[in-house]
Amino acid sequence: MRVTSSMIFDTGLQQMQKQNKQLLDTYTQVATGRRVLQPSDDPVAAARALEIGQSRSVNELHVANQGYANDALKLVDSKLGAANDIVTYVRTRAVEAGNGGYSAQDRKYIAEDISQQFAALQEIANSRDGTGDYLFGGYNSNVQPFQGGVLDGVTYKGDQGVRTLQISATRNLPVTNSGDVIFNTIRAPAGSPFALSDPQNSGNALFSGADLAAYNGHSYQIAYQASPLPAVFNVTDQVTGTTTPVTPSLGPNGETLVAFDGISLNLEGSLGDGDRYTLSPVGRAFDLMGNFIQGLESGNHRVSNFQSGQTLAGMDGVQDSINQTRAGVGSRLQEVATQQDISGSLDINYAEALSRLQDVDYAEAISSLTQQQTFLQAAQQSFLRVSNLSLFNYL
Repeated sequence: MRVTSSMIFDTGLQQMQKQNKQLLDTYTQVATGRRVLQPSDDPVAAARALEIGQSRSVNELHVANQGYANDALKLVDSKLGAANDIVTYVRTRAVEAGNGGYSAQDRKYIAEDISQQFAALQEIANSRDGTGDYLFGGYNSNVQPFQGGVLDGVTYKGDQGVRTLQISATRNLPVTNSGDVIFNTIRAPAGSPFALSDPQNSGNALFSGADLAAYNGHSYQIAYQASPLPAVFNVTDQVTGTTTPVTPSLGPNGETLVAFDGISLNLEGSLGDGDRYTLSPVGRAFDLMGNFIQGLESGNHRVSNFQSGQTLAGMDGVQDSINQTRAGVGSRLQEVATQQDISGSLDINYAEALSRLQDVDYAEAISSLTQQQTFLQAAQQSFLRVSNLSLFNYL
């Protein structure tokens, strides 16, 4: 086989290019700290590193959500703590309002104070988070959940939804609570239901007493019908669905007596056609406070005392509801802390696995780098010597 000058040059060039590429690859490994620069370097390690990298990215998303969940739950707990302070204060004022030595004017001063607490509690119930969403509106987080006021009553415009964040592969953690559950499902003491007037009634009649010895635990809707005469109260049992017309009578103090199912209720004040009342083991915090304010402003000590006692029981129920919710929030905060520890350990494990698969052994790489530099220099020197060979040098 004839060896031409072209073959000598091509072979020498190829060898130097090969040595130079290997040297550049080793330089890159040392500079980046990565052994696997492309899948062809180690197909098995590259595939495994891709899987672990994806798992690590998902874990990082969970870590971020854990941070968001922690912030959201702490905000909810803070707001509920403030609400509990207000309820405790209202309870104290309810005890104070029952003082027999207080005048009608004294009770009106308390009513003004409770009106301010009403507004403060409603503001907390309408709290927003950092993104502008209402904390206690459920899924309907863009609409103010508690709308209205003392005069027209407060209506809940949210829903029962509970927003969640995924903090692990298998756990969607609730980070909010429905305000309807917290403020609108207040339980009365056993055998002692809440007797409340609708804030939109045209009359000002309020309950001033009740005989509940035979109370059966049912919820009742009571509607006053002034015409046609004789006037009646239509009493609807919410459990059985039956409606019974009840003719009222007058009590010894001029109060209106309404008796049904072994229950007797006293109403004092003027009645308006269509006025509505409820008797139920479950009440709403703002209705309880609203009736308390009306009772204090009425100037009637029997109404005021009855509403004070009812408010005292109601605020106990509100505190129970808030504390139950806060207990759940505290439990979820602990769960987030535990999950953060787990995710932190997972991230370390993923980092170690990726390091084993991808990271370069610097001692080996530097040794290879020195060796490859020597090989390249040798190839260059050999090429110079071979390329200068000629018969003319020996003539």
